[in-house]
Amino acid sequence: MRKTLLSLVVAGSLVAVTPPAHAATWFGPGIASPIDNAMGPGPAPRPAATADVDSDGRADLVSVGDFTAGDIRVSLGDGTGRFAAATEVAGTAQTQGLDLGDLTGDGRADIVAMTTSEARILKGDGAGGFTQIGAYPLTLGGQVQPLVVDVDGDGDLDVVAPTFTAVQSLVNGGAGSFTAGPTTQVPGAGALSAIAVARLDPGSTPDLFAIDGMTGTAFALTGNGDGGFTVRGSLYATSFVPEDIAAIDLNGDGYDDAAVVGSFSFSLATGLTDGTGRFTSPVPQSSQFGGPGPTSAAVADFDEDGREDLVVSSLADPTAGTLTVLAGNGTPGMQKIGTFSTAAFPQNPVLADYDQDGDTDIAVVSPGTITVLPNTTP
Repeated sequence: MRKTLLSLVVAGSLVAVTPPAHAATWFGPGIASPIDNAMGPGPAPRPAATADVDSDGRADLVSVGDFTAGDIRVSLGDGTGRFAAATEVAGTAQTQGLDLGDLTGDGRADIVAMTTSEARILKGDGAGGFTQIGAYPLTLGGQVQPLVVDVDGDGDLDVVAPTFTAVQSLVNGGAGSFTAGPTTQVPGAGALSAIAVARLDPGSTPDLFAIDGMTGTAFALTGNGDGGFTVRGSLYATSFVPEDIAAIDLNGDGYDDAAVVGSFSFSLATGLTDGTGRFTSPVPQSSQFGGPGPTSAAVADFDEDGREDLVVSSLADPTAGTLTVLAGNGTPGMQKIGTFSTAAFPQNPVLADYDQDGDTDIAVVSPGTITVLPNTTP
């Protein structure tokens, strides 16, 4: 869905937010590491993920290769915010989206790598190597995005992914062997762009947000405990090609709210939920400029004030890539902290303590470069 970006004049009123004076203290200058991935990881909502894949206590990166044409790249972190030369996982070309987790129950990070037609399960050896142990059919969606999450509460990590009009699941039977789970139809959806794991009600089963790239509608789905979901509510988020959705507790009530980025509308829209899996309004409580061509979002409490913050990556800056950081302040609008430079064309931001100082940093993979923004919040 995202292949090129247009220069647009956005109609309507967007909220202007002035950054606070201490904005520059949130993140230091980017730390760049080269990566043999000249075309970058490509257009999926999650073409990169982070975990300690070599068991050395340091955060590593796994990314899609050469805009889906190449094999998956594994970049091992050195604990300073830099990465060693990437190695390739043979036989993983055509991967468009991926996620990491212990799918086999051995305490080591594994990969679920999704193509346009199947999810491949790659078992990690704890030393940065991976071997495929299974492949399962999954239907193509508006974009390709597998997520690792325990949907049935049995302690094993399962897989969920969007199709054009539904959310489907693969249920883990243990040790990384999967069976097809329920498929949940999302009425009114035309091409689901992305999903996000959320907490929407008091139940213990994970819930989901989903965003439809055709209608601009966000959907809230509560988990049924068997891999299926029930659609509870909808929010008209944006009019033009939303590409990602994030779950973030904006008002501190313990339940996640939705943040939707619209690449071609250059917008960031947020909507509150009510603790039952429903939105409090059919339209966003806040809509503001999301950066030049925003594509992906991630959530963490960067300044450790007890409120979740948001980072949004953008592709359309003519000179370099940018990440926009907004601080949670108890309102749907949040507070813009600042815009931080990366290498050109950054994909989805991934979050971990890459320099081992105890704070959550931001990493992003671009064509030929990994950029880490070190967290320097006071």
